[in-house]
Amino acid sequence: MSTILIADDDPLMIRLLEFNLKRLSCRLLVCREGLGAEQLLKVEKPDLAIIDVMLPGKSGLELIEFVRSEPEIASMPLIVVTGHGEHQVHEQLLEAGANHVFTKPFAPSLLQSTVQELLNQHA
Repeated sequence: MSTILIADDDPLMIRLLEFNLKRLSCRLLVCREGLGAEQLLKVEKPDLAIIDVMLPGKSGLELIEFVRSEPEIASMPLIVVTGHGEHQVHEQLLEAGANHVFTKPFAPSLLQSTVQELLNQHA
């Protein structure tokens, strides 16, 4: 069973992600701020993380940089969700190491298929 970390401070977004990802029979870890997410990444070493850009404590960009700098989790697939639709923001996140960027709102079915694809590639 795959483990997925959701790092988002929006309770509605967390519920949406949980509802859609439970269909994939994954173990879900949820954190509402960046420092706690960093700790979960270190300790739990999930198979994939879904990270919001705007998090209290540490930003999504800082979390991407952290993951990519840690040898034990550097290859972990990272999906970033953001309210910023600007092309420049997406490019910055992808250059930092995100595997995929979703702009809110997004189609849950597209998120599910992307998560499944990344988990399959990473297995």
